Amino acid sequence: MESQELIDAFRAQLDQVEAQGNQQVQVTALRAYLNALEKDAERSQEYRKMEHAGMLAHYAAKNQNSIEMLKAVLEAGKSALHALLIINGGAVVSLLGVMSNLAGKTGGAHLAKYLALPLLQFGIGVLLGAIGFALRYLSQAFYTDSRDQKDKLHRVGDLLRYAALCTAIIGYILFGFAVANSYHAVLWSF
Repeated sequence: MESQELIDAFRAQLDQVEAQGNQQVQVTALRAYLNALEKDAERSQEYRKMEHAGMLAHYAAKNQNSIEMLKAVLEAGKSALHALLIINGGAVVSLLGVMSNLAGKTGGAHLAKYLALPLLQFGIGVLLGAIGFALRYLSQAFYTDSRDQKDKLHRVGDLLRYAALCTAIIGYILFGFAVANSYHAVLWSF
């Protein structure tokens, strides 16, 4: 029970005694009443302490959960960019090997001409993966320097994060087009 609540309860009891026509209060009854109020105040204080501790524990758990989710999102984004670099880089190396093998064969120049577009698309996919990593790094740097979510630096970090996401999506789409164009290049050359 808060101090003001205690005083208000005490006044209400005195008003009841006075309303009954009594102008005097027995000391033993008053002491018993004060003891009961004291016990209630102790219970109230313990309840507030427990409630506060519970709120702190809930906040700590919520904060820890947010941190873990952020780590998971960052790791997933990093893995997606790694995959983009690996698949496009592997495709570039493979196509360069195929094209160098075709250079010495008759009719190979015809197929190599059709494989130039997919090679370019795979190469741009590698570039987009590298740009995505740079944008990811910059967004984290801006988030680290920002004070809160309404800060200008935080908004720049958001924009860079979305730009990194867009470069990854475009890189994957470009990979799909490059695979399709490679397939068609092989079909058209024969």
